[in-house]
Amino acid sequence: MSILPDSLDTVARKIREALPDDLEDLGQDLKKNLRARLDGALSHLDLVTREEFEVERELVSRLSQRIESLAAKIDALGPSADATDKRSHRKAPKE
Repeated sequence: MSILPDSLDTVARKIREALPDDLEDLGQDLKKNLRARLDGALSHLDLVTREEFEVERELVSRLSQRIESLAAKIDALGPSADATDKRSHRKAPKE
């Protein structure tokens, strides 16, 4: 046996009519209060917009590529360049 959509609408309407008016008002008040609390909770979080997130993600991606490029250049210079670089940064002995 299938229930027709019109029958469901009729049943739902009859149930709504049978409910006290205060109950419907209570539901709307509850919805408003929950929304206000949710908005309040979200306002305390440190959130960013999707656009800001995408900008930062692109920046991190470019910086990662740059770091990889510089690391490859350092590796290409070989171990002697690394040792020379370390020696040039040593402090001169005090006389």
